Amino acid sequence: MMRWFRLRRMRRAFRALPERDRAIFGSVRFDDCDYVEAAQRHGCTVEEVEQTVARVLIALGRAERGG
Repeated sequence: MMRWFRLRRMRRAFRALPERDRAIFGSVRFDDCDYVEAAQRHGCTVEEVEQTVARVLIALGRAERGG
């Protein structure tokens, strides 16, 4: 049961992120793009992709812990 609550919190946190953050993260994590490919796909720099992925992972980690 606790796992279900954690997943629910994480799903809510993911949906609360800006669309662009979700899209960039999805390109890296779900579409198997490397950071260069993701940057080209989304018209940004590799550094922005790195920062976005980190930001999303932090948000999901906090949600998982209930924060």
